[in-house]
Amino acid sequence: MNATRIGCLLIPLFVSSLEANEALDVLEGKKKASDIVLPPPPEGSPAALAEKEQEKPVYVDSGWAPSPLDPLWARVTLFQDLENPYIQELAIRGFFDWRINSGDAHVRGAPDVEMDGSRTRRARLGARIRAFRNTDIEVDYEMAGSGRNSGLERLSARTEVLTDTGVTYGKFQPEIGGESRISPEFLPYPERSALTNLVVPPSTLGLRIDRKSGDWDYALGWFTGGDPDDIPEVRGDGFVTLGLGRTMVDSFEGKTQRTRWHFDYLHNFDAGRSGAIPGYDIAGRRSANGGQLVTENPAFRHLISTGFTLERDRFKFLADFMIAKGDSAVWGLTMAPEWWAIPGTLKIVGRYHYAGSDDPGAIVAGVGSSSDLRFDDSNFLIGNEYHSFYLGANLHLYQDRMILSSGVESITFSDENGGGFDTDAWIWHTGARVSF
Repeated sequence: MNATRIGCLLIPLFVSSLEANEALDVLEGKKKASDIVLPPPPEGSPAALAEKEQEKPVYVDSGWAPSPLDPLWARVTLFQDLENPYIQELAIRGFFDWRINSGDAHVRGAPDVEMDGSRTRRARLGARIRAFRNTDIEVDYEMAGSGRNSGLERLSARTEVLTDTGVTYGKFQPEIGGESRISPEFLPYPERSALTNLVVPPSTLGLRIDRKSGDWDYALGWFTGGDPDDIPEVRGDGFVTLGLGRTMVDSFEGKTQRTRWHFDYLHNFDAGRSGAIPGYDIAGRRSANGGQLVTENPAFRHLISTGFTLERDRFKFLADFMIAKGDSAVWGLTMAPEWWAIPGTLKIVGRYHYAGSDDPGAIVAGVGSSSDLRFDDSNFLIGNEYHSFYLGANLHLYQDRMILSSGVESITFSDENGGGFDTDAWIWHTGARVSF
C-alpha cells in the first residue's frame, strides 16, 4: 500500500480522534462547547438543506414612523374582540379623491379639446368586518361620478377554508395585470393606464379560489357577464380568470429585495354580448378628436397579462405587458418607477405607458380628470397608437392615507389607421386623497 492511500485512510481517523478528544475536554470542563467548531454537514443532507433555508434573506417592510394622527385613524375601528366567536372586528372605511386638471389636447385637423376643471374623482364609504375568525367582509359604496360609476362598488367576502387557501365571493374586481392589484387609494399616479381601463373588467359578481404554496400563489375565478350595476345580474356564460404568481426574496448589492412575477389570463365566453367586458358604453357616440363615430363597443375574448413588481429599499418598479384579442387586437406595456426622495414623506413617481393596435380606432382613452371611461366618457379619444409619460411627486402627510399629489403628463395619440386625427396633449394633474 503506497503512502497516498495510507494518508487517505489516516486523515478521517485523525479527525475523528480530534472530535472525540474535544468532546472529552468539554465533559472534563477544559473547554467550552461554544469554542468547538463543528465541520459543516454533508452537501444535500437534511441538516445542510435546513441551514440553507435559514440563510435565505427575508424582506421586511420598513413601516411608518409614529405620528400624532395615529389615534385619529385608530378611531375607524368601532369594535375589536379577538375572543368573540362571531365578530372579531368591525371598522368603517372610506376614500375621497379630489382632482384639478389643466391642459389642452391639440388635434390635427380638428378643434382643440380643453381639459381644465376640477371634480371629485372618488367618494367612497364602506365597512370591513372580520367574522368567524376566518372571513373578511368588505363593503364600498361609490358616491362620485354618474351612471355606472356610482352605486355599490364592492360587496365581497373572503373565507379561509384551509391554511393558505381561500374563497372570495360577491361583487369585486378581477385581478388582471399589475395595476388592477393596486387599490385606488394606494395608486401612486392619478389613474390607471389607458389599456388597463380599456380591457380589464370592472367590479362584478363572481367567485375566486386562491392558494399559496411556498413562493407560489394561484387563483382561479368565474365572473358573470352582466352589466356592472349595484348587484350585477347573472347573465350569459360569463368569463373565467386564471392567475399564477411567484414571490422571490433575494439580496442585491447588500440590500434585500422582493420581486413578484405574475401571469394572468382571462377568457370571455360571451364576447360582444358581455356587459362587463368592456364595462362602459360609448356605442353611437363621437370622439373628441375629430368627432369620429364609434359604431359599437370593443369586444374582447382573450386577455393576457404578465409582468413583475420589484421592491428594494427606497425603490419600487412595476412592469406589465398586456394583450387583448377579440373583434380587434390591442397590446401595451406599462413601466412605472417609484422612489422615496424623503422616506415616508416625499415620493417621486413616474410612468410610461404604450398601447398599440393594427386596427383603426381600436384604442379608446379618456383624458382630463379621468382616463377611466366608466367614470367619464365626455372627452374620449380614439386611435391606434398611444404613448403617455407621467412624472410627479406625492407628499405623504399621513402614511398612504393622506396624500397631496402633483405631476405633469404628456400624451401622444396617433390615428394613422382611422381618420388621421392625431392628438398631442399636456396635462397638469393636482390632487388630494384621504382614505381610512
